[in-house]
Amino acid sequence: MSKPRRVHTIYTESFFQQRLKLFEPFLQDAGLDHSVLARADCAIPLSRFVALWELLAGKVDPDIGVQVGAEPTWHSLGAFGHVVRSAPNIAAALACMSRYIVVHSQATRLDAYMTAEHVVIDYQLTDPTIIKRRQDAELSISLIATNLREITGCELYPVRVEFEHAAPSRITVHRDIFRCPVVFSSGSNRLYYSLDLLERPLLTADARLHEVLVAGIEEQRQARLAESDLISHLSQIIAARLPYGYVSLEQVARSEGMSARTLQRRLGEQQIEFSVLVEDVRRALALQYVTDSGHNLTEVALMLGYSEASSFSRAFRRWTELTPQQYRQKARCA
Repeated sequence: MSKPRRVHTIYTESFFQQRLKLFEPFLQDAGLDHSVLARADCAIPLSRFVALWELLAGKVDPDIGVQVGAEPTWHSLGAFGHVVRSAPNIAAALACMSRYIVVHSQATRLDAYMTAEHVVIDYQLTDPTIIKRRQDAELSISLIATNLREITGCELYPVRVEFEHAAPSRITVHRDIFRCPVVFSSGSNRLYYSLDLLERPLLTADARLHEVLVAGIEEQRQARLAESDLISHLSQIIAARLPYGYVSLEQVARSEGMSARTLQRRLGEQQIEFSVLVEDVRRALALQYVTDSGHNLTEVALMLGYSEASSFSRAFRRWTELTPQQYRQKARCA
């Protein structure tokens, strides 16, 4: 019997419960159960969370992510939100964002650093199988900007915003929310602030609460990080190797400078089966390439390591009970 599938997850916290009317009609289409609205400690697949936002963009508003992000939300993001809010100063709050984001959401990079002129906050999903992610990026960048204003109590706006995705057909909403130049097709998703951001006091600072929260959240971080790091790293290697054909555990182990036995042991510690992980990466990429890309299906087959389109078609039918052509047509009509 194969080991259970391990995927990157994100906690719903009370963020979902507070937006019940928005999410509820679309949960099933995103592959989520309605039980996620009943409790705040529910961990759901990150890929389905991102897919839900893309679904909302198509059905409700193409700018849904950036607009929902403009609502103060740190208080509804569980332990992660509270440890950021209670930090003693802005520098500590930014450090907590970066260090503890994995507690809230795995396969997520959130860095804060200084240049000669700016404080830069850099956000990006690191799961290579999540390709269509505009709404998540806009939600997250908008959320960070909004909540920096909330915890400082200042009319604090960035001097520049960058997104990794291409510009949408309209960017009026983005300019209204960020009140600064917004650039698209960048290398990542970033907020740029003037250096005086670091001088702002926090209205929500609470030293005693922060100390207690950090002690508790650090243990959660270690557990979430160990699992997330291994899955993310191997998924990236697998995704990069797929176009060249068969991906074996021995190949991946060799590229990492370790024996196949050592890699197998590390996988076993996290209850991950290599063949299942390869299948998951290939399947996730296949669904996104067939749905979203301009590549023809023969090209998609080659990108996924299949030497023949017929082999890809058989695998795709096993995954979805549809041929790639049927799936693409269904996606276009949705």
